[in-house]
Amino acid sequence: MFDMHNNLFKGIQKYFADFMVSLSNNLSEREKYHLWLACGLLSYFVKKGHICIDLKEFAERELSIDEDGISISIKCPSLELWIDALKKADVVGNPDEIKPLILRHDKMLYLNRYWQYEKVFVSKILHKIRLKPTELDKSLIKPVIDRLFPGTDENDKDMQKIAAINAVENNFLVISGGPGTGKTFTVSKILALLIETGSYGLSIALAAPTGKAAARLKAMIKDLKTKIDCPEHVRANIPEEVYTIHRLLGLSYRTRRFEFNEKKPLPYDTVIVDECSMVDLPLMSKLLEATKDKTKIILVGDKDQLSSVEPGAVFGELCEAVQDMPNTIVILKKNYRFGRESGIGRLAELVKEGKGYEAIHLIKEGILENISWRDMESQNHLKSMIENYIVERYTSFINASSIEEAFSYFDKFHVLCALRHGPFGVLAINDIIEKMLLEKKVIKAFKKWYRGKPIMITANDYSLKLFNGDIGIVFEDTENNDSLKIFFKTEEGLKKIAPPRIADFETAYAITVHKSQGSEFDDIIFILSDTSSEIFTRELIYTAITRAKRSIEIWGKEHLFIEAVEKRLERRSGIKDALLSFRKTCDL
Repeated sequence: MFDMHNNLFKGIQKYFADFMVSLSNNLSEREKYHLWLACGLLSYFVKKGHICIDLKEFAERELSIDEDGISISIKCPSLELWIDALKKADVVGNPDEIKPLILRHDKMLYLNRYWQYEKVFVSKILHKIRLKPTELDKSLIKPVIDRLFPGTDENDKDMQKIAAINAVENNFLVISGGPGTGKTFTVSKILALLIETGSYGLSIALAAPTGKAAARLKAMIKDLKTKIDCPEHVRANIPEEVYTIHRLLGLSYRTRRFEFNEKKPLPYDTVIVDECSMVDLPLMSKLLEATKDKTKIILVGDKDQLSSVEPGAVFGELCEAVQDMPNTIVILKKNYRFGRESGIGRLAELVKEGKGYEAIHLIKEGILENISWRDMESQNHLKSMIENYIVERYTSFINASSIEEAFSYFDKFHVLCALRHGPFGVLAINDIIEKMLLEKKVIKAFKKWYRGKPIMITANDYSLKLFNGDIGIVFEDTENNDSLKIFFKTEEGLKKIAPPRIADFETAYAITVHKSQGSEFDDIIFILSDTSSEIFTRELIYTAITRAKRSIEIWGKEHLFIEAVEKRLERRSGIKDALLSFRKTCDL
């Protein structure tokens, strides 16, 4: 029975399941099989972004897989038999034990390290929620808040103002809102409020998950601080430095360990993190673990966006878990960028509400301003569409007169793809665009490196301080005889690197929606696909749409768009249940 279904899992899932069974010799053959099945499922779903699996969801269910034309079908054991086998296994322990696998609540199975990350994440957040900061004189705070948020009274539901008040009065705050709801403007006013009402020498750190997001936040804070009504000494002390989370934690590029941790916490009174939907559970856990008990934490993001590629839909699940906790979360809904008639704003709301049919109807009827749809009939049709609607847009980019102008063009227009592989994925689209630019002699010669080539880093390079998702543009280095260099926008400014030093990269005329997070473009062409995919979800469509500031053109098939909008991204973890459980025991 055990060997019959060995090809149910492949690669790392199979090797992991086999290895766990090899360490549990005390089990019967049936019990070994039950352990093997649980381990294979756990490994499979962790790869899909889940933190754990709920065995109750699989118990007595039939699983099937097609392998080399042969259909394999197995039935999972009852929950009672499954749990009994796992409890006997040497590799499975309860939450207080140090074992490779952790079984919680007689149904939730974790890899030990993800259980540890989840435990730290939850306990740190709950501790900060319970621990109130030093009480401030409200008579001193009120006039400052009224000055920062003029034109509102106590009956107004100005959520930005409420966020600022909660930021002063609490040690932990979550701020969520879509593009244009004023998240960064709110953060800039919170910074002014904390500095003006806080003690002398208050230390504040701003962070974001990627260099691109950090550079963008830095530019916005630098601009917004000039527009805030506050004393000059306060304005002067609003920080402009924005760290990547890795740099904030002091990542060693030699050991790949963080300098700051539980034993050596970060030396800040307040830490504010932007674009939190992009942060995975391990990194968020490390960040929280490295903060002092009294350090104020403010997490900012968009709960409706795609979550991180790595395991853990941390921000979205956190928002859902604390939504009823007083003074812990503020949702910004009023949109200052998109008016009532804005096509992008209306489409984003329809997608969030799961109204795919209505969205398609309004797009097709031309009712949604600056939103258009193009049916994709075939791969040949796709090539003609790329030639007609994309290649010309990139000609100006290639012919930019300076690297600054090139980045400016790059921020104005981009192609986003739902998929990485396949005829409609970024690899194929980039290849088509590059060849067409060569045919039209926009690119003078087809070489590995040429002027104007956009690239994306695909693997972390700790020695160069470049990370997966960083965007670079090949351009002449005017300070070095016009030799070609790759320029990157970082939180510290433009950085240039010689092309031969870059090992892992891909061309980036088109990028995936996942990789576009933390970026915004004036105009976007979003290429869905002509066939369905498990990654087509409401969150994917919403994220693609909200990368556009002015217009978006969607290429695809109607039924695939509708199916995606109706499907929510689901990732299993125990974060929500744990937070709610702690909340009950702590009377929050």
